[in-house]
Amino acid sequence: MELYLAKTLENMKLYGPTYDLTMESEDRVESFKFGSGESEWLINNLVDMINAECNTLLDDGDYDFIDAHGCEILLKCLGKFNLANSSKEVEELIKKMKEFATRAVELNTGIAIDL
Repeated sequence: MELYLAKTLENMKLYGPTYDLTMESEDRVESFKFGSGESEWLINNLVDMINAECNTLLDDGDYDFIDAHGCEILLKCLGKFNLANSSKEVEELIKKMKEFATRAVELNTGIAIDL
């Protein structure tokens, strides 16, 4: 399970209509790995909101890309989300999602989530 930030979209490979960030070099993509517990938490608490607001199709075992506009929406959604009683690992994941989404907006690229 991994979160990806596209540093550039220039000459980025596509998997169908979606940018495939999983096979790119570190100079083009930054990644953050997370565990099955955090993935399960995302599926149970955030995935439905992300799918509804960012037009993704995430579920257990899925990969999807969120463009810069979707990252703006994601940031608003994450800003409203209550992390009370969340584990340190979940808080770290959400912090990294916010960081990557912010940078994607600045770079006009996007992020990908691989559950």
